[in-house]
Amino acid sequence: MNPYKQHLMSWVTGRAFGLRPGGQGAATAVAEDADALHRALDKGLVGAGSLVFAPPGVEAPGAAAVVPYRGSLVEAGAEAQFGEDFFLQVQAYSIAGFLALLGPTALRITEDEDAEAFLADADSALHEGSWPEVLTNPAVQLAEVRTLGGAAPLDGPGLRLYLDRDGEARTGALGTPLGQAEETGAPGPEQLPVAAELRREVAGRPWLGRYHAAVQALQSLRARGHEGAEVSGFGLRFNGHLDTGPEAPDLALPGAPVLLRSGEEFFVYEPDGGRTFQAGAEAALTLERALVRPQAAEDGTAWAQARSFLDRRSAPAGAAV
Repeated sequence: MNPYKQHLMSWVTGRAFGLRPGGQGAATAVAEDADALHRALDKGLVGAGSLVFAPPGVEAPGAAAVVPYRGSLVEAGAEAQFGEDFFLQVQAYSIAGFLALLGPTALRITEDEDAEAFLADADSALHEGSWPEVLTNPAVQLAEVRTLGGAAPLDGPGLRLYLDRDGEARTGALGTPLGQAEETGAPGPEQLPVAAELRREVAGRPWLGRYHAAVQALQSLRARGHEGAEVSGFGLRFNGHLDTGPEAPDLALPGAPVLLRSGEEFFVYEPDGGRTFQAGAEAALTLERALVRPQAAEDGTAWAQARSFLDRRSAPAGAAV
């Protein structure tokens, strides 16, 4: 992967994608103008460990690298251009499924309609195994996943910063300005720009972390030519005797392996490393049982059994794809 594309994906989503925060400055920063960037440099928020996206002609002495861009990374309906041949579309979630997406795209929740569409898609996936075509496209990334129940344990100002024209620095496009967070002594989490009731609807679905992991797994398989794959726990189990539905134990484990089936083939996706492995049918069903019935394990944890499976992987059960 092109290094700056890795940084771009991380900045849009809040996921690390292999980047490690905690160095000299944020791993990735997006600056709206030169003044915003220079203020961040003076405060030590951007430094030798930072890759910076900034308008053409803006310099960042002391930063690791500056990648010029034109357009916007935050406005729905806009487009950001990097160099002569790379473009990132930014679209509102509720209309993206009706558009012809021509390349890499970030989906943003900007209005109530977007949040409603996201929740409807997630509910359909959970209960019916029906997945939105646009969201499982490998070229699409859902922005600010932490605001939508996704797991992003490394997200924060050490991973990514948005430096706006008002002189504020925040984690991503939706984070509380860092100055306000310092005054209150609290971190600056992102908050969806929608009605409070819709934010409560998101918070009331604790299985959304698992949903996000399943979306990543489906994207991984689609990138390898597997269309229409099924995901254990979403509308079905491969072993029909196992429990499904929002109370199933594995749906509370966003970091646990995701089990998929494409035709007669089984696959395991590991969210933490973003790796996909092909699995034999017997191994796949054993893993599914371990995830859904952790009480059967000696140590009582589905995750330990799943990790054990991955650690013992060998062809064909664990061949990377």
